[in-house]
Amino acid sequence: MALLKPDGSLDIERINQLPYEEYMEEMGTLTQKQVKEYVEYMSKHPINAKGPVQAIMVDSPMGVDADIVVNNLRKRYKNKT
Repeated sequence: MALLKPDGSLDIERINQLPYEEYMEEMGTLTQKQVKEYVEYMSKHPINAKGPVQAIMVDSPMGVDADIVVNNLRKRYKNKT
């Protein structure tokens, strides 16, 4: 059963503080609606350098084209050493 606040919404802060094994078990119990709520919350939350990498929501249905990103980075840092 998902960890919920008294109002019925996900207790994301509490879920994120669980040990890895419990975190994975808890994430496996979420409904599609709860997963969407979790992803939306985490995509707007500042990056936590101590925690696991979280997905970021993008408008593109296929995500980001890695070739374009790498080429842009190469152009940006080509002359910087």
